[in-house]
Amino acid sequence: MDEGDWFPPGHDGGWYPEDADIGNLPEYYDGEDFLPEDYYMSEDGDWFPEDMDPYEMQQYMKELYGEDYLEAADSAGGMSNMDRQELWSLCVIPTLQQGFTMICPLILLCLTFRLLEGASAWTRHLMSTGLGLAALYLVFQANWYFIVTFAITGHLLLHLMDGYRWRGVAASVMALVFLLTCELFIVEATEWHKIRGAQMILAMKIISLGFDLDSGVVQATPSFLEYSGYCCFLGTSAFGPWISYNNYLQVLKSRNISLQWFVRGLKTTLQCLTCLTISTCVAYWVIPHDIHKWVTAYRDALSFRFSHYFISYLSEMTCVVSGVGVTEKGTTREGEGTEQGEEKEEDVKWDLRVARPYHIELPRSLVEVVTNWNRPMHHWLKTYVFKTAKPLGAFPAIILTYAASSILHGLNFQLAAVLLSLGFYSYIEHVLRQRLADIFSACILAKRCKADCEHRNRPNWAGCVSLQLRTDFWKQDWGNIISIEDTKTCICVGLTNLCFCLLAMFHLAYLGVMFDSSSDVEEEGYTMSHTLQKWAQLDYASHWVAVGSYVFYKLI
Repeated sequence: MDEGDWFPPGHDGGWYPEDADIGNLPEYYDGEDFLPEDYYMSEDGDWFPEDMDPYEMQQYMKELYGEDYLEAADSAGGMSNMDRQELWSLCVIPTLQQGFTMICPLILLCLTFRLLEGASAWTRHLMSTGLGLAALYLVFQANWYFIVTFAITGHLLLHLMDGYRWRGVAASVMALVFLLTCELFIVEATEWHKIRGAQMILAMKIISLGFDLDSGVVQATPSFLEYSGYCCFLGTSAFGPWISYNNYLQVLKSRNISLQWFVRGLKTTLQCLTCLTISTCVAYWVIPHDIHKWVTAYRDALSFRFSHYFISYLSEMTCVVSGVGVTEKGTTREGEGTEQGEEKEEDVKWDLRVARPYHIELPRSLVEVVTNWNRPMHHWLKTYVFKTAKPLGAFPAIILTYAASSILHGLNFQLAAVLLSLGFYSYIEHVLRQRLADIFSACILAKRCKADCEHRNRPNWAGCVSLQLRTDFWKQDWGNIISIEDTKTCICVGLTNLCFCLLAMFHLAYLGVMFDSSSDVEEEGYTMSHTLQKWAQLDYASHWVAVGSYVFYKLI
């Protein structure tokens, strides 16, 4: 579309004044025919050509508002004022087009690897390396060689330390030095921000392999081809998730392509695109701009969380299509077989889960949020960091675990502040609910109690309304149907857990508010001033609530 298509005849192409109201544009252009005849102006003041297809409309909006036209439109209330047709044309279709553009090449690469079932292990290692490098180049373009250099450095370290102990510690130090050197001295901030996630996944792979070699989980140092196949495995190299070396070896086992595998891959693809649409369009359309600062904070945090779910389901999809995520009878999630035998379709289950949105959007506690935010990474941190630091005590181990997570995410004040705050919040909630559960002997712990827990006040939901279906149902004694004690317990315990659920949602809105996509510093990573400014707008309320919770815990 050239300039003359949408500027008035004789206009020099300049923008109208920044403070001009769209409704007063006719006065600014000093005429009533300031728009061409084939343009349509909706009731809310948004105007565009009637005959535009969705792609042209997207380009037109970019010309009008810039690359971040959705954020610009939303800041003026435009997203919430769109009708469904405008939302579909201006946001949903362009978003889905971009999503398919990213997903389709990855699916083709993963299917290529999946169709190699039955090939030799050497061939599959080689193809895993080659296709993984292709996926890295496809996603990160010229920055992919930083990831390759990191992988080669890790192999040299593990090879030189073959037969020695402390390979896990040495790999951790090497990863820390390499990542900090690249971030501080070699790679530009904007470029590093793009590849930081892939570098984190690779660091987790190298460190876990070092610790597994020390503990004997992995018997021998992998050859270069085996190591490169693991590090560059296309199902996890670009978007994750982390998988152990033994999990990778399980992928090399021949399995027939099944209907269950196809359905699981299709389901994760649809979930991926749905979360992308909600994050980009629906959240801003349903929740208007500037109703209240806390409503806006919840909306921005909701959009960020669904963008995380998009990446989580995208990583699930690449894993499943590549053959990762299957659990067989007698096989654990870490890939250690306990029973051998002929494979049967009914003994195979595709159950890989990276994130569990339901447990995050309606959490029982912040502990449940942390556990279900990124399940593979949670397992990695628990296995290789928390258990190693556990002899120092529970609180130091928790803080060291969150510190390790923040370092893996890079030198970013915002992420470090959020993760460390989350660590303190989770600990305070855990000890407070533990104390309350002991005092009242009730099932109000941060984690859900087991069915045979020793608490006296357990919610017996089946006993709250214990109706017995009999032939004389309508003649039975209704006074004995409802258990009063069970009902009181259910109500009290349920309300207490509900209050902690709402408190967790409050903390999530506060912690996620600075991850707004409209910020100019997003591409380089958020700064300290941006983080403190966002929290100051909310009066640091979440931190004050956390402090109050800890004081209350000490008082009781």
